[in-house]
Amino acid sequence: MAIARSTSPASVIEVSPTTTPAPPPWVFDLLGNAPFEDVSSWHEAARVSAARTPALAAVRVLVPGIRAMDILTLQQVVAEAYQSVFEQLRVGPAPWPVRFWAFIPGIHAVMSPGLDRYMVFNAGRFAAYSAWCGGREAFSKSVPTASAVGTWGEDLVLYCLAAAAPATPAENPRQIPAYRYSRKYGPMPPCFARSTLVQVTGAPLLLVGGTASIRGEDSMHVDHLEAQAGETFRNLAALVRSALGGDGDDSDLEQGPWLDRFRDLRIYHPRLADRGSILSSVQERFRSLRRVELISAELCRAELLVEIEGLAEA
Repeated sequence: MAIARSTSPASVIEVSPTTTPAPPPWVFDLLGNAPFEDVSSWHEAARVSAARTPALAAVRVLVPGIRAMDILTLQQVVAEAYQSVFEQLRVGPAPWPVRFWAFIPGIHAVMSPGLDRYMVFNAGRFAAYSAWCGGREAFSKSVPTASAVGTWGEDLVLYCLAAAAPATPAENPRQIPAYRYSRKYGPMPPCFARSTLVQVTGAPLLLVGGTASIRGEDSMHVDHLEAQAGETFRNLAALVRSALGGDGDDSDLEQGPWLDRFRDLRIYHPRLADRGSILSSVQERFRSLRRVELISAELCRAELLVEIEGLAEA
């Protein structure tokens, strides 16, 4: 399918780190700006809200005060938060989760030697997915795409976008699937697909999760912003090509046609001073965007300097 390039520059949205975490604007576009309404509560003061259309649903879970929780409590409430999402979706018209966002206060806080808050979060998420999928052997066919970044607040905020029909998860051939990471990154691996191909509005869309300068399972180009950005762009292009059935390897990866499929990007970056450089690089390489969001946030690995997620036309 030919991609028509935008004739006007993309709208740039700069988000304050103190803003209440939320999914990117394209999610609300798909939902028709349906409001989130409280539908139930669980685990002390946790709040669960949902927004629904005939083809889509979105669920929001807020768990207050996680900075004060110990390891076992945090692991348990994370598992319960995901279980609550699955339960809310199961009784509605859109039971299939396709995209998650997790906003985790103090994501790198040390909870015990060699164990940070993100690793504990991953253990809780892993337990919930194992129960929902029927075991880790089913992860490759069922886990949705996700992003997880740190915030400066006190509450864990979890969002899920779900569809009325099953979607197709897709991986990046340059990277090991996250759910197969070694114990180098925690006792239990992160559970998410690199992207998900979904059809919700007549045309297929590719939901691309948080993508960074990772090859295999290792972080690349530590302390080098420009090189990390370049590696991230290559990963995004390779992921789109693979998800849409293209073949080839790095030596013949022409990034332009694949990056031109992106319509919306969200960029997370930990250092505010890097924002201008990152935006310039993105505007040069992605030529068909309608919106770019920039959010200052801690990333899932302290050595990473940029992470990009987005929505692409399939």
